[in-house]
Amino acid sequence: MKQKWQFFLVLSGLFAGFNFFSCDLETPERISIKTSGTNYEFPLGSGSFLIRDKMSASELRKNFSGNLSEGSEEIKVYDYNPTQCDDAVLQYLIKYPIKEVSLGLSADGTNDMNFLTKIEISNLNENIGRVLKIEEKSYPIIETGKDSVIPENKGIPFNITAPTFSRIKLSAGNFKISVKPEGTVSEDFELNARVILCDGSGKEIASSEERNLASGTGNSPLVLDLSGKILQPEMRFKLSGTVKGGTAGTVHRFKVSMQADSFKIKQVTGLTMTAEEIGDLDSNPETPDGCVSFESDFDFSGVNDYLISAELESGKLNVFSTIPEGWSGITAGIEKINVSQGDGFKVSENEFSDETLSAEEAAKYLFNKTAVLKNQTIKPSKVAGNVKVSGQISVSFENATLVFDEATANPEVEIGGSCKIDRIKSLKVNISALSEASDLTGEVDTGLNFSNLLKDNLGDASDLIKNIQFSGVEGYVFAIQPGIEVFKGVNYSNCKLEAIYETGGISKPSELVNGSLGLKETQIDLDALADKDYMITDSSILSPENYSVKTEDSAVCNLLNDMPDNLKIKYELSGFSNATNELELTGEDFEKLTELKSVQIFILLKVPLQFTLTDKFDFPLDSHEADEYVTVSDVRSLINTINGNGDTFNENEDLLKRDSQEDFKDVKKYFDLVDSVSIYYKATNSTQLEISGSVKDDGNLIEEKTLSFEPSADFKKLGLTGEEIKNVFDNYPFTPKIQVKIKADGQLIEIPRNAEFGMSGYVQIKLNGQVEIWNKNEKEEN
Repeated sequence: MKQKWQFFLVLSGLFAGFNFFSCDLETPERISIKTSGTNYEFPLGSGSFLIRDKMSASELRKNFSGNLSEGSEEIKVYDYNPTQCDDAVLQYLIKYPIKEVSLGLSADGTNDMNFLTKIEISNLNENIGRVLKIEEKSYPIIETGKDSVIPENKGIPFNITAPTFSRIKLSAGNFKISVKPEGTVSEDFELNARVILCDGSGKEIASSEERNLASGTGNSPLVLDLSGKILQPEMRFKLSGTVKGGTAGTVHRFKVSMQADSFKIKQVTGLTMTAEEIGDLDSNPETPDGCVSFESDFDFSGVNDYLISAELESGKLNVFSTIPEGWSGITAGIEKINVSQGDGFKVSENEFSDETLSAEEAAKYLFNKTAVLKNQTIKPSKVAGNVKVSGQISVSFENATLVFDEATANPEVEIGGSCKIDRIKSLKVNISALSEASDLTGEVDTGLNFSNLLKDNLGDASDLIKNIQFSGVEGYVFAIQPGIEVFKGVNYSNCKLEAIYETGGISKPSELVNGSLGLKETQIDLDALADKDYMITDSSILSPENYSVKTEDSAVCNLLNDMPDNLKIKYELSGFSNATNELELTGEDFEKLTELKSVQIFILLKVPLQFTLTDKFDFPLDSHEADEYVTVSDVRSLINTINGNGDTFNENEDLLKRDSQEDFKDVKKYFDLVDSVSIYYKATNSTQLEISGSVKDDGNLIEEKTLSFEPSADFKKLGLTGEEIKNVFDNYPFTPKIQVKIKADGQLIEIPRNAEFGMSGYVQIKLNGQVEIWNKNEKEEN
């Protein structure tokens, strides 16, 4: 800055003098001016800033957020001003979340449980085929005494009289056909024929193998394959083949009977069957005909480990069965139902009633029943923790359509239920099982890399920050419970927090906490406490009533002073505990738990801006001299390095920005007027940093000038003689260096909130001699 002031005072002083002399008067032949003893003063202005503005919480947040790994939690910084005194040490609160531990009770809850099971109606497909009643018919055959073909005909009509149906489409199955002559046929008579099944119009559907049926089928009935065929209530059959021998003109009648065998029905329409006709559906001797038994659980596995008992004030139990896709015309009812949970939960069938549904909704269910829950008790246990649901469902068909799965043949019906608990009177829980095991150990990647942070702000001069050793940094761990009275006295019997990081490329652990971690009820919302500038003045935040535990002495200080990279927080928590290992909660407590659901664990650092300065590094970094000062040999070079221009900085660049020695030659003749130039300046410095400096030029164009940044009411003087000014302009380049030294003797430095740094000053130019500033003849010659 002093270098720029020197350039400014020379140019501004000289040109201000020229302007002063250029008044708009009548033009004389020649003008000369005597300047001896004349002094001119020009203000350089003043400027200052508060340290807290340059290091505001907002700026620090930006610095942190710009250097976090992707996906890392936000690091929040606050300006902490509990005393609200300007001379107090400037300090910050830095918050980082460690873990949000889910509570098992609120994560799974007892207020919304479901079950869904499928029951196979194992015998239905087979039973429909079993109850088929097919009319027995006689078929006339005439002995011809010679080889003859049985005359073609439409066949004999017959009916399938039971059950009532419209169509049956089979995926597999057959008719077993018995043929028996009603009288005695001639010994030499042969009836070589097959049985053909036709629909009601006489169209052939299927046929059996051909055999000599003159004496009947005996114990070996014909088999008629019906795979993929459709049966109707009215059908026909006929015999096709030849006759041979016998007595010409003798008429015989053959009795033909059919029986369904191994039916696998794909679809049946228009089916009407009573429960008795349907018969045994599940091969359970205790289940009546037309009924199927079921048994399932309301799964309490999510609460069995922690729930000891719960008394219900109100709720609803629903049991339903949906109609299988493609089915219609089914009537179903609950013949028997029992809901129980060991010694606690019990609901019988007379407590169920039909759920109120619209006609459209009701059409989706075989049944939908609801029971009101009141004054019931839940008592899960390792043995009988789940709510058992069992019962029997009766079914009947009226003009029904049934669709069967070809692969299994046996249909499946879904039975489900839901248990919704609206209000709980009270409950008792096992506290040690409230937290999920997976939540108790882990590692949090903070995403923080100090080397990147420092590199972004200080460039290649980042090692200078290693001269600072922070002091008085404290860490507080907060474990905030959901705000319920009974959680007082609850803690993690053991909590271990460890920082894992790298410093100088070496991995290093640092134990922050190792011991009990009590839960606190106070809800700490730092954002709500902060103003628009992120300032917090509430002094109670760090009171023992609010935080759970302080970190180990000096642990956080040592961590920050190591300038950590790849910082991770490793945590190990035990389960919750208290004196009884149980919690008795009211219904109101339970509702709070279902809303809040977790314990919030975070660490809060109080970082006062106080530190010691040690003389480890100077700038340039390879020029260190152990003299209890941090020395910056060239401020211009440091500024360029911090700005990222260190590689392109030219130390031989002319301070006056001249391209050659010829620049400014037109004004050099006026420098004889200048007797001396003095800069009067004074510093504002309440940072407690002892700063001194100097300006010197290796070419000895000016004598070394001492700079003082000690606060003072009086102006200090930095003088340049007229000879020194001429040296500066007569020589190219002019490359003085400004050196700054900061006291680094290891003494504690505390930066107050009102710490300010600034400069103000003015230039005094003393003139001497006489100079011609106008010559009319010279102008005319030109």
